[in-house]
Amino acid sequence: MKMFADENLFEPIIEFLMSLGHDVLSIRDAGLSGISDDEIYQLACKEKRIIISMDKDFSRIFRFPPDKCGGIIVIKIYKRTLDETLKLFKKFYGFIKEEDVSENLVIITPENVKIRRSKK
Repeated sequence: MKMFADENLFEPIIEFLMSLGHDVLSIRDAGLSGISDDEIYQLACKEKRIIISMDKDFSRIFRFPPDKCGGIIVIKIYKRTLDETLKLFKKFYGFIKEEDVSENLVIITPENVKIRRSKK
């Protein structure tokens, strides 16, 4: 999957996704640190990339419709160590299929995965 990693995403999560063969473009690595959420969304829409972020603002589907870009994954795992966050992400990411993400909103919490499907 083609992904656009927000700058708040932990580097080990990006490395894990890349190890799975995903095409992950990091905002930090692209030299785009500091761009707005709207700019991230516009770039993702232009390239049909999935936005992956720890920013809960991306779960606002009226502002950021996931069906206009490749989809959106929001990781809502807060106030945990990096190792705990990575472990929970790996656990729940394993349940997600490409069709679950494509043009949909996926929210990963410490307890589960929620998928809000776009009306196509």
